[in-house]
This record gives sequence, structure tokens and C-alpha cells, in this order.
Amino acid sequence: MSYEFFIAKRLIKTKQSKFSRPIVIVATVSIALGITVMLLSVFVLTGFKSGIREKIAGFGGHLQIISYNVNNTYLSNPITLSFEEAEKIKNIPNVASINPFITKGGAIKTKNDFMGVVLKGIDNSYDTNFFAQNLIDGKLLNTNKPTNDILISKYITDKMNLNIGDKIRIFFYIDETYRQRTFTISGIYETGLGIYDEKMLICDMRVLQAINLWQKNEYEGYEINLKNFDKLSATAENIYYSLSQDKTIRTIQEIEPSLFAWLDLLDSNVAVILIVMILVSIVVITSTLLIMIFEKSTIIGILKGFGATTLSIMKIFLYKAVYVILKGLIYGNLLALTLGFLQNEYRLFSLNPQSYYLDHVPVKITFWWILLVNLLAIVVCTIALLVPAHSIAKISPINSIKNE
Repeated sequence: MSYEFFIAKRLIKTKQSKFSRPIVIVATVSIALGITVMLLSVFVLTGFKSGIREKIAGFGGHLQIISYNVNNTYLSNPITLSFEEAEKIKNIPNVASINPFITKGGAIKTKNDFMGVVLKGIDNSYDTNFFAQNLIDGKLLNTNKPTNDILISKYITDKMNLNIGDKIRIFFYIDETYRQRTFTISGIYETGLGIYDEKMLICDMRVLQAINLWQKNEYEGYEINLKNFDKLSATAENIYYSLSQDKTIRTIQEIEPSLFAWLDLLDSNVAVILIVMILVSIVVITSTLLIMIFEKSTIIGILKGFGATTLSIMKIFLYKAVYVILKGLIYGNLLALTLGFLQNEYRLFSLNPQSYYLDHVPVKITFWWILLVNLLAIVVCTIALLVPAHSIAKISPINSIKNE
């Protein structure tokens, strides 16, 4: 143990004066609150992005394989994956599942109103966990055998005055004429993602195949869900080169570019919060170190009189200041993690889903973000301490001892 560290430990254990004690407390609390705000900002940002992203993926997957000549009018050309293509895709490490789908535009007609909608056809291999989590009434589709049941959103049932068990007529415009199909409402879901809740209905894929006059193995496309979203681009590229020339792939970001552009804007907001909190912490800790130095000017003079170098004395006070920083970080981390766990468990803070697409403030606690934010705070604040620490060189041992 160096003598600088030994002296710093003794100074830390020594009872502080009435003047410096409240200053150190304020510094510790300020750093604790700063790190709490920074961590909570990151937790909420990552939770918000993850929540919105997974809702979009629940309706359309992380990736979609579609016809190369696809358009945006729900009148795409049918495709079929060959056995070799399907196997190549399934063997890509980041692929979690692959399911066929069909979407088709139509209009609900009741006695008093009508409404444009989009039907999405699924089969019995489709992962319905997302809709199960957001089901508020009725039951999910059972597509093990052909059915005219349909899953509808709460938004549409409220607007069209519909309920479980009601039969609805949906009209489709095909070949310059209208075709009608009658469905029975089996379940009502609500995700809070308005752009989908306002239009999306879930039905048996075979109904849409019959309307389109497609074969049993012909689909609009295939949805692919991933294990790790961070590898989206790399996985999309791998899948693309596994497909024949008549097929292409689009990512969730290409499906909903406006939503992801909005989410990207949130990154800048969090960056501003991090910068402001770091600056506040720098001002607080540098001011605290200056007070510590001038309060202990006599000890500095004695140490210089015994031959201690300015660098050694700087180390002593830097050790003491870093102790205050670490103490504040510990309290801040505990507070941030406690609030994060409480929000995850009890959803203390709610949101308006019509504005934010979520009904509560989402929190995603990630170890790497905790480590990164703490390292950033320690490094930046420690570097900032070098500025006030240089004031030690200006203290004269003779004058400091004489004044005492």
C-alpha cells in the first residue's frame, strides 16, 4: 500500500468539519441522483424501443420474405419457398421461427357503418403468443381445421359497435367486382399500437387463399422472427443470399420507417440527459475537491515540508474525491435498480397508449448499459478532478503552517 493511499484512508475516516461535511454530503447526493437519472433514462429508452419494436414484430415479424415485384396495395404475387430455401433459412443461427402469411385489404359493412380493414391470414404453425398476451376477451383462433372465426381489435369493435360472437360481413374488391365473406368474432385484442389496432384483423389463411384463387402452398410471404434483434442486418443479408431471384427480403425497419425514425430521435434526447448529468456531476465534484484542498491546506503544507511532492499530494486528494464519487455511484445504482424493478413489477407510472403506443413506462435493465454508464461517469469525473488538483501546487508550506 502506497503512503498516498494510506493517508487518503486516514483522511476519509477522520471526522469532517462542520463546513466541509455538508458539502461532501451534497456532492454524494448529487452524484447519486445524477447516476440515477442517467441509468433510468437508458433503462426507459431501451425498454421503450424494445417494447415498440416487439409490438411491430408481433404483427409482421422482424423480417419478411416477399415477392421481388411486391407492391404496397395488398395485391402481391404469391410465392412459395422451396424445401432447400426453407432449410437454409432455418439453419441460420439467429433465426427463431419462420411462418407463412397473407394480407388482404377489405371493408367491414354493418347496418349503420362501414370501415376499411386489413385481414392477415395465418395457419396452425403461426406463433400466436403475441396475440395471446394482448387478448382482452374471447379466445384465439383455432386453425387446425378451416374456420370463419376472426380475431379483431378493441378499437374496431368499439367503433363498429361489435362484440364476441357477432357475425360481420367483409367485402373484397377483386377483378373489378366485390366478393363477400362472413366471419364470426371469436376474440378481441388490444395492443395499444394504433396504426395496427385500427385496421388489422386475424383470420384463417385458407379463407384468403380461396379468395385469391391461390394454391395451398402459395402465400404472400414468410415472416421471420429473430433471437437477437441487434443482428438484424447481418441476418437479413444471410437470408437474402439464400433466396432465389424472384424473392427478396425486407426488415421491420423498412416496413415501419416512420416509427423507427421516431425511436431514433429518442437517442438524442437521452444523449442530452447524459451530457447534462455528467456536467452537473463534474461541477459538483470539482467544487467539492477544491473545498477539501483549501480546508486541508495546513496538512498539505506539512506534507510538503516533509518532502512530499505535489504529485503525491494530488494523489491523496484524488483518492479521497474518487471515494466520494464511488459512494455516490453505489447509492445511485441501488436507487436506479430499485426504481427499475418496482416499475417492471408494479407499473407505477402509466402512459397514454394513444400517444406512446404503450400503457406504462417500459424499463429494460441491461448489465452492459449499467457498466458503460458507470465507467463513463468515473472516467470523466476523475479526469475533471485533475484541474482543481493542480491548485495544490500553489499552496506554500510556510504560509499554510504560519496561518494555522
